[in-house]
Amino acid sequence: MGDPARVDGQHLRYQSPRGTHERLAPALDLGSPRITYIYRDPRDAMLSAFDFGQRALEKGRPNAFSHLSTFEKSPDFIMDYVRIWEKWMTEKKVLVARYEDLLMNYDAESAKLVDYLKLDGTRPEVRAVIEAYRPGANDGQQGLHFYKGKIGRFRDAYTTAQKEILLENLGGYLERMGYEK
Repeated sequence: MGDPARVDGQHLRYQSPRGTHERLAPALDLGSPRITYIYRDPRDAMLSAFDFGQRALEKGRPNAFSHLSTFEKSPDFIMDYVRIWEKWMTEKKVLVARYEDLLMNYDAESAKLVDYLKLDGTRPEVRAVIEAYRPGANDGQQGLHFYKGKIGRFRDAYTTAQKEILLENLGGYLERMGYEK
């Protein structure tokens, strides 16, 4: 089957590195690319990035998240993520989806993605990718999610004081992103 994230030369991508918006947004006016932007509750994204970075350090293979060695270093990082989200939300020709919606209503959300990308959802290669990313199909397989990909995990992982700091930093954004405070 080859790379399960490739369909007709198109790649599914779940992260938006700094500068991606600036590089891709001008191409939207050309009408050729079909860009999807999938975002996640920044509190869970921050926790996952921290955990992923620390696991990499433990294995002796630091990564882009390994510098998040304490909670205190993480809010600035996640605010970059929120600013990236803010830029993508101004684009009209981008399919935007929440990670949580993909997990909770996978069939409907993946159908929107297939339709937006103008793929034939009945083709075996397309079905294989949809099934490979189905929640629960590959739990624990690194690359599909950082590791756990659980909704609301931050509520149990962070202290009350840490959650208050996050609310102070993210409060205005959370509602706009579709999340409860």
